[in-house]
Amino acid sequence: MPGHVAANPEPARATAAVTGLILAGGRGSRLGDVDKGLLALNGLPLVQTVARRLARQVGPLLLSANRNLHRYRALGFEPITDGPYLDAGPLAGLRAGLLACGTPWLLAAPCDMPLLPLDLCRRLLLAAAFDDPRARVPFDGQRHHYACLLLPRTALAQVEAGLESGGRSVRELLHAIGWIGVDFAASGAHAFSNINTPADLAALAHPAEPP
Repeated sequence: MPGHVAANPEPARATAAVTGLILAGGRGSRLGDVDKGLLALNGLPLVQTVARRLARQVGPLLLSANRNLHRYRALGFEPITDGPYLDAGPLAGLRAGLLACGTPWLLAAPCDMPLLPLDLCRRLLLAAAFDDPRARVPFDGQRHHYACLLLPRTALAQVEAGLESGGRSVRELLHAIGWIGVDFAASGAHAFSNINTPADLAALAHPAEPP
């Protein structure tokens, strides 16, 4: 396991250096195959809640989805799909995002993490030198959140190689390209909570947070 670095409190680089990617291509099997991005939390689809938290942190913001594309378009998104890698898990979404990415870095986050830190991008980006090609993964004090990560655009080749060889694991990708964990324990117990069951959805319902 890599050592953890302290999240850097210095001012962020221009957000134009990072493209955001919301991953909404999963099956939602533990929720009865529901499309998680369209689940309502406090009156808003999850995808919009996550987008609001990411949009202020990044430059372009992309959405990876494989179904209900018309509904996502109605919400203002233009989804990118997994193409030839349907049902290949988050690696396929990362590939789609990296293909569409026009910035040096891609910040990916799942659509079911509605309480992501508002300084997530800044702290991941500044955890190492800007040109350090290692991925950066948040650590909440107990575990790493591999589906929420900052990837260099140059990782596309390793992602495609993994998919071609039948790989599906983000952790295997991280070991191939190198990565560091970034300590977000101070962000609170629910910062990286995600929704897999109706009970999870109910537990994360809360009054709207200030912008």
